[in-house]
Amino acid sequence: MLKAILALLCLAIAAECKPEYVFKTSVSEEAMHKCHTGYRDTSPRCHHYKTKISDTTYPEMPANCTTIDWASANETNNWGNCFNMTTDEEFRYITSNNVPDFYMNLYCPIGLGFGYCVQAEIDSGTCMFPNLTCGADNGPGSMTYGDVWVPFEGNYKIPLKGNPTRSDRPGDMYDAETVGGEKNIGPSTGVAINGIGVQGPNDAGDVSIDEADIQLTCGGHVTPPLGNIPPGPDPGPAGPPLYHFHKSPECLEPFKNASIGYDHGARPYQHAQVMGWAMDGFKIFSYQDVGGATPVVDECGGHFGPTDTGEIEYHYHSRQIVPYHLACQGPSLGNCAETQRGTNFCHPGCGAEVCVQPGTSEADLRAYLAQWDPTWLDKYTTNNYTTSDYKPKSEKAPTPTVKDGDVILKALSKFLEDIFES
Repeated sequence: MLKAILALLCLAIAAECKPEYVFKTSVSEEAMHKCHTGYRDTSPRCHHYKTKISDTTYPEMPANCTTIDWASANETNNWGNCFNMTTDEEFRYITSNNVPDFYMNLYCPIGLGFGYCVQAEIDSGTCMFPNLTCGADNGPGSMTYGDVWVPFEGNYKIPLKGNPTRSDRPGDMYDAETVGGEKNIGPSTGVAINGIGVQGPNDAGDVSIDEADIQLTCGGHVTPPLGNIPPGPDPGPAGPPLYHFHKSPECLEPFKNASIGYDHGARPYQHAQVMGWAMDGFKIFSYQDVGGATPVVDECGGHFGPTDTGEIEYHYHSRQIVPYHLACQGPSLGNCAETQRGTNFCHPGCGAEVCVQPGTSEADLRAYLAQWDPTWLDKYTTNNYTTSDYKPKSEKAPTPTVKDGDVILKALSKFLEDIFES
């Protein structure tokens, strides 16, 4: 009965019940700034976001998964890719060798015979390896005509189910520790269905991949080979050339499912399939929403709505524009900018604190949120999602006037009197 009374009180003064937002992250302000602004030196990028890997038994891989090389990878051995995942009641545990399950061309980020620093790093004086040239002998992973991947065992512990009603949302897109997760690759914001890490919207300097003019095949590339940079030894102070995604990996099945042509089985008018999982436990889907519609997302890049299973949940969508996957751990609630350092990579959003895909059932949405807080939705503004004519709604719900408050308090008083009289 007490819970019912508190729920009514909260509904009566929803604005006052909105939790105070306090941004949290597990790293220092300096470490966060370096990671978000794409600072690179000879140590692994964003290494402060690496967590301690617990004694939990992660799934194992065959021994050859960490010894295979690019030259011997082909379609008969899944291009060298190894990926294994197990789950318990709370988390999914992923082990991968960070080798893509498709052919990767020899790679130079700027061109053969050129270096590895983009113009933004050169202009800001933050190019940390000015003498490194693509095509030279730079240690493991470097070849005459470009660079290739070198296997590296990656571990991820990700919540099975994210909680969108946490009071510390939105969160730092790179943070795993705050949500109880683990990872040994710092700049990963999540992991794709083939075990490849999904990193943020920038890589070299405080500009997006597109602004840096870094060309990516299937949305990914390898980190620079630093094996011959003192003090060594192999594979170098920053680890081996690590393959990872930044942009949408369009060669993966969830993207090909919509793009291969309707006559060949494409389903562009169905909700997209899962292409990965963010570190906060929410799924990342490829491009389209139900009916092939464009997803109406918040500033983080996620929204509430039905997925390919028909179940309503908060989830992210991959896209061809910044932030590509996610800019913060959502929902954004209008506070994405507070999770950024340097360039603001937040999506423009839907004009409201909570973004819901138009056509979503309000009853089903409330049933989903009731797992944590049945009154959560009443504390924030939402876009106009219950009609097919979508128009962003940015104005906040008005605070009850004195007259409205009198009516609410009288109704609540009558409710309490009835309880105690009975």
